Amino acid sequence: MTDPHKSPSQRAKQAGLRAVLALVELTAHFVVLAGFLVGIKLLELLVHGLWGADDYVFLRFFKLKYIFDGADLVTLVAFLGWGVYLVVGSYVREPKS
Repeated sequence: MTDPHKSPSQRAKQAGLRAVLALVELTAHFVVLAGFLVGIKLLELLVHGLWGADDYVFLRFFKLKYIFDGADLVTLVAFLGWGVYLVVGSYVREPKS
């Protein structure tokens, strides 16, 4: 993990680099997540525009709104799990410089 023979200033610099890498990873995930959610919303608006003002019902049970809300939920949960894993990994990993 860390070399115990490094000076405190070198360890502080390395911890700072790790924190910056974690913030960059977190920012990238937020940008991609926002892009996915905006894309899902635009698709929902397009589909509602094609079918009219009424909420279309599939198989007499699933409203179109439920399907798009489910897509939002799956996207959020997937990015939460994947994002936490990658942000922690980028903090734990040794910086290259």
